[in-house]
Parts: sequence; C-alpha cells; structure tokens
Amino acid sequence: MKIRIAVLCVLPLCFAIMGCVTKVYQVEMSSSSTGVGTSSIVATGSSSSTGGGTSVASSGTPGTPLVYSGQTYKTVIIGSQTWMAENLNYAATAGSRCYDGIATNCTTYGRLYDYATAKTVCPSGWHLPDTTEWNVLEAKVGGTTTAGTKLKANSTLWNPNRGTDNCEFSALPGGYYYSGSFNMVGIYANFWTATANGSSNAWNRYMTSFLPRVDSNVSLQTYGFSVRCLQDSI
Repeated sequence: MKIRIAVLCVLPLCFAIMGCVTKVYQVEMSSSSTGVGTSSIVATGSSSSTGGGTSVASSGTPGTPLVYSGQTYKTVIIGSQTWMAENLNYAATAGSRCYDGIATNCTTYGRLYDYATAKTVCPSGWHLPDTTEWNVLEAKVGGTTTAGTKLKANSTLWNPNRGTDNCEFSALPGGYYYSGSFNMVGIYANFWTATANGSSNAWNRYMTSFLPRVDSNVSLQTYGFSVRCLQDSI
C-alpha cells in the first residue's frame, strides 16, 4: 500500500540551535512471514531547516507518514534522528497491555510493553532506541535538565503541569504497569531503552508532570512501559 501526500509546512523553532520543518513522505507497507507489518518511508518532497538545524520528518496534515499494522503515526526529525511522535500502539500477541485493561487508553497513550516485547515491536526500519540515542535527543533540545518540558505534549493529559512540546515529540503520561497493578497515568511517561542492565533489569527514560527534566532509571524487565521507535540510520 502506498500513500502519497505533497504538503510542506513549517513548525515553530525548537531552540536557537535548531529548527523544526515538516515534510510529508510516501509510505510503503508490506507484510512479513512473522505476521508483523513492515514499513518504509520514501521522501516525496524537498525539506529545509531553520536556524542551522535539521529537518523534521513529521506530517503537517491529519494523515501521518508512517503506517504500521493498520495504524498511522506521526514522525519527527530532531537533529539527525527521526522519531515516532506518538507512543507505539502495536498489539503484540503477548507482553503488552492497555492501561487498566481499557482499550481507549491504548488509543490515547499507546500500549505498555515489558522489556522483551519492547525490543521486538518496532516496525522494519525502526528500532527501540538505546541510552546513547536518548542522550543525543536530550542534548539536541537543550540538555536533560529542561528536556522534559520541551518533549512533553502541551496537553491537559499531563496533570498538573503540561509541556511546551517545542519540537512536536508529544510525550504523553501513559503511566506504567507492574505485577498486576497500573500506576501514575497522567503523571509519568516511562519509555524503555534498548540498553539492558544485567539479565533482569534495563534502563528507561522517564518524565513527570512535576519536573522539567528527563531522568534515567533501572527497572525490572517485567515492568510495562511505553515505547517510542527510532528510525534506523541511513
């Protein structure tokens, strides 16, 4: 399946060191033998940058440039990286949940994945980012101390303090799952990284509604956290 959209629009400046420019892509979808959809993105228009920064690969229209397993996702380029600009909502056969078991929470916040599942659910050409790749993102938006405010969605889903969402990353507070319990929706956004810490733990990044930071933590791999996929380097 191919989607072609020819629209170019410009987003607000993210920082003095970079700009955010929207570009629309043609998306090609196929199915693999494993039953997991694959995807690819091919540029159909030209891009530009503002303030010496790198183009943002995110749809400026209701249609989004990445189609995966029957759903569409916005994507955003920040610096040299292309990220999904929404939490993944791929229904894996095991290892993923909707918050409180309510399907509409998956629609709003994406699914919560255990670590083993999180490493396998990104579409072809994309992957679960490691801690180094998160470091690059945070540095590009001004550093860990204020990155949370810049990356959090400007949405009342954050309680009490929403973000400014300067670069359209739109992190949402999907909470987390552990040992039969769902916690902290509206307050915490927790994202798995691909970086393990021993055989039972792994690193995650998290943001809260109370602080402007992005922080790191080591958690048991059985926790359920959100996933943001990062496009493979070309």
